[in-house]
Amino acid sequence: MEEDVGEKQKMIRRAPAVSVRVKDIKENFGRVSFTGTIITKNPEISSIIVDDEAAKILVLINDEASFSALKEGQYVRTFGKVMGTGDEIEIIADFVQDFSKIDRELYKKVFY
Repeated sequence: MEEDVGEKQKMIRRAPAVSVRVKDIKENFGRVSFTGTIITKNPEISSIIVDDEAAKILVLINDEASFSALKEGQYVRTFGKVMGTGDEIEIIADFVQDFSKIDRELYKKVFY
């Protein structure tokens, strides 16, 4: 008898990311998405600081290729998991998407 090559793979579902402003992120949010401008890039710890004009947040990036592609001053959308507590909240990025060509004002009207 032949092995079943088409064996079903177990799929792991992630919790959906909630679209929020940086200032509204709380430690119990799970996964979030937000837009903002990269104001600082730290290659020593593969991190960026993203500013959405209301607040700033530290984003840690585990993928070196993705980190290398990012530039200070670039407008991005970040998806990731909230870590930390109180004033020490940071994001572990799932991915950071280039949003440079997006109409910022229209995006804010639609999503916020």
